[in-house]
Amino acid sequence: MRKNVIQVVIKSTVMPFRWLRSSYRCFYCYDVFREPKDLKHHQNVHSVEEEIPKAMENYWEPEVYVDISNISCRLCTETITELYQLVDHLILKHEIKFNKDIGMGMNAFKLEEFSVNCLICDHRFSTFGHLLIHTNKDHKGLSEVLCDICGQHFRSAKYLRQHIRNEHTKKPVVCSLCGLTVISKNKLRTHMQNFHNHRYKCYACSDHFATHYKRSQHMMLAHKSREVIKCSYCPRSFVYRSSMMRHVRETHLQERTAICTVCGWRSFAQYDLQKHMMKHSNERNFKCSDCEKAFKTKKTMRQHYNNIHQKPKLHDGVVNEIMLSK
Repeated sequence: MRKNVIQVVIKSTVMPFRWLRSSYRCFYCYDVFREPKDLKHHQNVHSVEEEIPKAMENYWEPEVYVDISNISCRLCTETITELYQLVDHLILKHEIKFNKDIGMGMNAFKLEEFSVNCLICDHRFSTFGHLLIHTNKDHKGLSEVLCDICGQHFRSAKYLRQHIRNEHTKKPVVCSLCGLTVISKNKLRTHMQNFHNHRYKCYACSDHFATHYKRSQHMMLAHKSREVIKCSYCPRSFVYRSSMMRHVRETHLQERTAICTVCGWRSFAQYDLQKHMMKHSNERNFKCSDCEKAFKTKKTMRQHYNNIHQKPKLHDGVVNEIMLSK
């Protein structure tokens, strides 16, 4: 499967990407983006031919998400509109080695500026998460079953239900090492990684790290694995370019183009404005798991939990949070 994907990505304009927790992620460096257009623009910083083989070495999902909104062949000017058409074209005209017996290895989507399209029925959706829900509900048997929470692939609805029960259902679980109670097996796994297991091993030495980001930071600073991304205004450095740009806009340029129409509050990011607007809404979507009291924001719910209910055993920053279904 890996060889199939590498061949197609190198010889065409299809764009591989990742989806995790309501955000697009760069396939090569894990930078996070809220909008498809920002992800597409970011791709220019990467050398696809050099980086796709290494990226695929550490990819273990059965298929790769690819955007085909600007699909074309890099080797000629023939008009291409679909992924299967592209593969047939590359095999017949350019004689690439592609093993069809093991499947495509790619799941195609069209990420437009204001919507994402279902390629089976051409329905449009405002977010990629909504498209995944639609795919599971309306096109079972025609495509992979996808988890709309984390984007993971499953061969059937049975395995998807098992995954949701184990990973995303909020059922209290106790850590056997420290006694901490968390709301799901997925949260327990995160806790184990952060506090009891450093599973991200450095590629160059014997050091281990709790997160992928911390390992990347170590590789960059200790082993010079990639260029340090420095702020041009101050001495700070960053692992990801998107983090540096956010820092520059917020700290140095102080861009405040997102404006609250209610109170005039300003922000440099539309996402921050959306969170701010919760203060002006009567909706209380964040519920305390201990006393049933509901709050407008996750931050205020956490403050309440820490002040009223937090046990001595709990680590800082770990709270039980339950989203109310709308």
